Amino acid sequence: MKTTVDQLLDRYSIEILPELSERTRHDYSRYAIPKLRALWGHRIADEIEPREFGEWLWATPKGRIQRTRTLAPLAHAYTCGFGMWWMCRTRGPHGIKKPKSKARRHLITPAEYVGLVRLANKSVALAIAVALLTGQRQGDVLSLRWDQIRNGRIYFVQGKTGKELDMGISPQLDSVLEECKALGGKEYVIVSRRGTRYSSCGFRSCFTRLKKKFAAQGLGRPMRFHDLRKMAASGCKDIKSAQELLGHQTPAMTLKHYWMNPDRTEALAVDFDPLAG
Repeated sequence: MKTTVDQLLDRYSIEILPELSERTRHDYSRYAIPKLRALWGHRIADEIEPREFGEWLWATPKGRIQRTRTLAPLAHAYTCGFGMWWMCRTRGPHGIKKPKSKARRHLITPAEYVGLVRLANKSVALAIAVALLTGQRQGDVLSLRWDQIRNGRIYFVQGKTGKELDMGISPQLDSVLEECKALGGKEYVIVSRRGTRYSSCGFRSCFTRLKKKFAAQGLGRPMRFHDLRKMAASGCKDIKSAQELLGHQTPAMTLKHYWMNPDRTEALAVDFDPLAG
């Protein structure tokens, strides 16, 4: 029996999707997979030429990066179908040229950071502070549990890469964690006003509202939560320290996307207040 793209995506959704990070599951199931089903779901997987995927990807300059992300679960499903499930004989969009995303050069200044934190509610402000002081991604900050903090250290397992990180707790971070205890979370460090863990989607909604308020007051340039990771890395004394903080495999990755020479930027002061109090 010939396999359709819908059948590939059905099995992918059952066997692979649950193993991905919360944010990736949300984005794939809500946006990417429905779009892929609408475009090619009824088609026989082996009958779609790579050129068709490429023409769709490169159709117009605007939106190419987003279309690349949309294709990602389909490419993964084809890989599984070809090499693990034996459902197809071709590899779909593999091998087509993909557009390169430009490295984001925005670096949050201390003044912008202070303006953002002062507008945030307590839970969001603490999440921002933990992200800055640990250099971790939003998902890893929101999933941080109290049992990962012991003997003066934090033990992260990064959701995106699975890499294990062991970092010391600075006086600044220790002060922020004490503030987190007042939120009342019994299991998770960062919890909502109701004492429950934030979902990735729920927190993004909160941060989006905060960004709009920040922009409306003219406090600085547009920013993303992920920009805090760059700010944390650029506060490090050298590239090796930044690489270790972020959990990158190579210094090249850190240098390309995150670390900016402190000689050319506003480095964090030793007494910088992460809660802008």
